[in-house]
Amino acid sequence: MDLFKLKITMGFMLKLVVFLFVSLSFSAQDSLALISGKSILGELSYQDHQFLYFNKKINENKIKLIRYPLRLVYSLTDQNSKTEVFYHKNPTNGNYLSQDQMKLFVLGEQDALRQFKRGYHFLLGLGFGLTASILDTYEFSNVACKGYFNDSPSIISIATPFLSSVIIGFPNKKVRKAYVSKGHYLESKFYRTGFNRVKNYRKTSSAFIGGLSGVFSVLVVTFVHRKNNPCP
Repeated sequence: MDLFKLKITMGFMLKLVVFLFVSLSFSAQDSLALISGKSILGELSYQDHQFLYFNKKINENKIKLIRYPLRLVYSLTDQNSKTEVFYHKNPTNGNYLSQDQMKLFVLGEQDALRQFKRGYHFLLGLGFGLTASILDTYEFSNVACKGYFNDSPSIISIATPFLSSVIIGFPNKKVRKAYVSKGHYLESKFYRTGFNRVKNYRKTSSAFIGGLSGVFSVLVVTFVHRKNNPCP
């Protein structure tokens, strides 16, 4: 009995050691910060004067070598937390911000990517698309066919996703404190600009996709309904 318990204990300890080793190996990675705000974990392979070649872990069994133009990279932090900044102010290339200003800009983008969710604006766009397209395909004039899904879609259905992105995804400059990783970042206009760039893009694109999904759903229902229930 004691031998059996010992084997179980040793097996558990072995699994724990393996788990800790894998966890530490996974966490000990290089971190690539792009000027778009995206953070990528992996391992630096090599770099030349134009590109940085980075081994990105796709899944447990697959690593993909990706080439990033240096002009799109802000910094690289290695496994020892040593950071190398690749971004340099160069107005001729469109880099008008200093390194410190761009750092705050990227931090704003990163916070928006982590904290600002798409779901709410997608659902609003979906509801807007469904409502507009259902009304658009309602037959009003023909008494014999009066009802929902009996009329052909018009320009209203085509324009609805675009209207959705404009109305629901209307950009604003407000940054909620709850979204900010460190409160004093809000004092920087560069941080707020970076945050709003990602936030407003997500609002607009989510509202557009939601509106398009709503319209598409109604058009499918309309097509099936009119095929199975043709007007006399």
